[in-house]
Amino acid sequence: MRKNLQEDTNTKIFNAELAFIALCFVIALFGLGYTLTILPEIAESQLGNPNRTCITGGWKFGLIVTHILTFALIPLAMRIFYSGLKNLGLGFKVIFASQLGLAFIMVAIAAEIGWHVTQCWYYQNDFTMLNFMFYFFLISAFVLWSDGLVLKETLITRFINVLFAISLLAISILYPLGYKVNNPGFKVPIYIALTLVFGILTYRGYKLLKDWRIILVPIFSVGVNLTFVFLLDKYGGNPYTDPQRTFNALFHILHDLGGTEAGVAIFTWLVYRKGIAQFSHSNQEKLATEISQYGSINS
Repeated sequence: MRKNLQEDTNTKIFNAELAFIALCFVIALFGLGYTLTILPEIAESQLGNPNRTCITGGWKFGLIVTHILTFALIPLAMRIFYSGLKNLGLGFKVIFASQLGLAFIMVAIAAEIGWHVTQCWYYQNDFTMLNFMFYFFLISAFVLWSDGLVLKETLITRFINVLFAISLLAISILYPLGYKVNNPGFKVPIYIALTLVFGILTYRGYKLLKDWRIILVPIFSVGVNLTFVFLLDKYGGNPYTDPQRTFNALFHILHDLGGTEAGVAIFTWLVYRKGIAQFSHSNQEKLATEISQYGSINS
């Protein structure tokens, strides 16, 4: 009974139960995607300028699929992190922090979708409450995720948490100021905070997993991500005076798919490899050795 329970919690991630849940999720996400496709982005009276360019057709479908993909990726990541971190010997507090952090990513993406809907999917680096919520919850998510990888709490780890809290406070103060003067430069502290958090996240991830491939997480989640944000700002055009639908939609899709989502997927795979696959293999070898030794003694 104990062995079966261990197999259920440690090794059988991709089983019939998960396949059924995934099917239900795909159906639900299809409904979400359909609603996002049909509903108007924003009332024309609120748009301010009826000549604003919108992303339509195939590019719009691509953007919607890219964004709702997160709501399939994160629950899988939560399940793998829960089992993997538990197998690696981390306690409830650590596991809860990582689970909450991953949940916050979905909150951030939900806000981002709302923001893009009000833009009728034409990305523009503006200041809105939904945009702020996206960055706020995204940074909070990665802070919690990072805290969920702490092997031993020290004065340094507590100081880092205070530093992250102050960073969020500073961002909360600077963002409205950037809105008042309409200066995107006030968003630079957000990118600095994201880079800092990912630096800590990468270091703690390496200490836990002992796998150099953890460096791929910030490369994609920060490097690739911000590269496409830069390209969006440079070549994405303006929805009123210089519409560039193709570049805007393409760089927007790659910013999400090749950035945040790729980073989360890589991290999840590394945790699965170390905390579940290798853990299961090690347990099987240990069990085989014990059986062999038991047989030798009886003979």
